[in-house]
Amino acid sequence: MAGFAKRLFRTEKSEAAAASGKARRQGNLRSTREQIVFLVVFVMFVLISMNVDRNSAVRDPVLTVLLNDGWKQESGETVDLENLPLGNHTLVKDISGIPANGKALCLKSIDTNFSVFADGAPIYDYHPVIPKRLGMSYGMFIHTIAIPENTGELRLSVEPVFPGTPGSLTNAMIEDAGQYTADLFRNNLFSFWESSITLLIGILALLIGLTNAILMRSTGIDFISFGSACALIGFVGFNDTLLLQTLTNHPALIRVVTYVCLMLLPFPTLSFFASATGHSQSKLVPGMLVLCLVDFAAQVLLTYRGLTDYFYLVTISHFIILLGFLAAAWLVMCAVRKHTIRPELLRKLVGGLFACIAGVVTDLLRFHFFKSYGSSNFTRIGVLALSVLIGVYLLGERTRALKQKQQETMTLVDEISKAFARVIDMKDRYTNGHSSRVAEYTAMLSRELGYDEETVRKYYCIALLHDVGKIGIPKSVLTKPGKLTREEYELIKSHTSKGYDVLKDISIMPELAIGAQAHHERPDGRGYPGGLSGDDIPRVAQIIAVADCFDAMYSDRPYRKRMNFDRVVSIISKVSGTQLTPDVVDAFLRLVKKGEFRAADDHGGGSMESIENIRNQ
Repeated sequence: MAGFAKRLFRTEKSEAAAASGKARRQGNLRSTREQIVFLVVFVMFVLISMNVDRNSAVRDPVLTVLLNDGWKQESGETVDLENLPLGNHTLVKDISGIPANGKALCLKSIDTNFSVFADGAPIYDYHPVIPKRLGMSYGMFIHTIAIPENTGELRLSVEPVFPGTPGSLTNAMIEDAGQYTADLFRNNLFSFWESSITLLIGILALLIGLTNAILMRSTGIDFISFGSACALIGFVGFNDTLLLQTLTNHPALIRVVTYVCLMLLPFPTLSFFASATGHSQSKLVPGMLVLCLVDFAAQVLLTYRGLTDYFYLVTISHFIILLGFLAAAWLVMCAVRKHTIRPELLRKLVGGLFACIAGVVTDLLRFHFFKSYGSSNFTRIGVLALSVLIGVYLLGERTRALKQKQQETMTLVDEISKAFARVIDMKDRYTNGHSSRVAEYTAMLSRELGYDEETVRKYYCIALLHDVGKIGIPKSVLTKPGKLTREEYELIKSHTSKGYDVLKDISIMPELAIGAQAHHERPDGRGYPGGLSGDDIPRVAQIIAVADCFDAMYSDRPYRKRMNFDRVVSIISKVSGTQLTPDVVDAFLRLVKKGEFRAADDHGGGSMESIENIRNQ
């Protein structure tokens, strides 16, 4: 009894684990919905709060004075700082009517050296000394220059770094220095988040590529190349925000590193598309590597020798970037023609490549025709779009792999179960084919009861092995043609416990043991081996019991023909609630009404014996 209690406990645990699978999936789905609702509520609260409170920030707009226009040259002509003519300039502005005490002259300079004078006295000079290897320019920088009290006039001496290029002093105003810097970064917040996300994606991709070679091979994604490209573009974006220049106080170095990122970007980009399209051996990839390295070496050498500057040579980098994306487009088109990659990945690559090319072309047009220096917003948007598409593909691949693994597992269970069933039926010639038929009937009943196909398939496998314990019963007892003695009958009954012991340690599907142990339990508690009753009987065992009972009566045996179909249905209906579970019997009767259970070769007749005379039931 103690042994049975232990087996019963293990059975209940197995059944609980099986039953909890569906509940766990439903719980996960419900949890996901709840999390989405939570995030939507949070985002709505933040957006509404930002909209309602957008004008309630603590600042005094009277103390912020825009200072871009109204500057006079020595000739008396009025100019705008953001649209200065070519050449050096001395600019003067009267600020005697502006409350500037305690404030600062704040501005952003781009490739421009300048000095500031307050009422003729020098208060600021920005002519940074730049090492030869970094070129002639410092790029972009933020300046906040304290204005002496009672200053009446400001004078600027402006000297563009590059001949033939006008000086550029932008976002000029008189304001609190801290507030100006905060506002400038706030205005660049979109670029900051774009760059941060792009850089983070790059770092994560690099980590995946360096630690998970199997994932790279299975998905066809070169995470190292993808991560490198994202990291380079993300760094270029931080140049736009001026964050790195301010943190390091070395804008010239940040400028050069940004140019180097542009020089090297085409290689990992093309390498990524080459691997993703199945052309990792393409000669375009090493060719692009050589081209990028030659461009890098030439620009560094020419700049160091003072013959030119990265500023003038950036057009070459832009051209090579476009060339790299055109080469990537060629590889994608080859993949379309040759079907070298999965259609799902191909669609994502086409969409991502189009977004990247559109972003790059837009930023290059802005740079060369609209003087939008240091802005790569649209390129990063394209890269983020590609990242999202790749992420969707990887998620789909993960789901597909899990489904494939689950399918392979179920196929393995099916094959093993069928093999065991054939062994069982071969040992007992009286019941040859019984296990397979019971499994088919169990599947029919499960569908009628509303179970999903995954559960139906699982119940089918469990039913296939419901009599596996008969392997441990002596053949002389199994095949005895006459009436069984009491001892022999008890031995036959032990096949349930023996079946449980055979199957209980199969971890791939622990529920297999349930059907073998409990398919002879009865709702009235008079079954075996545990005398379970009602809902204490595992659900799959309740279904197998009806299928088993039907096949025992409605199948030909060497010692008798099958029973009359209507008589079998009548007996099953009669024992509903005592020997068999009522709702399963009801499902059986519905299928009988549909003509699902009557054999095709049954034209009437058959034995009219009672169920008590059916052997081994």
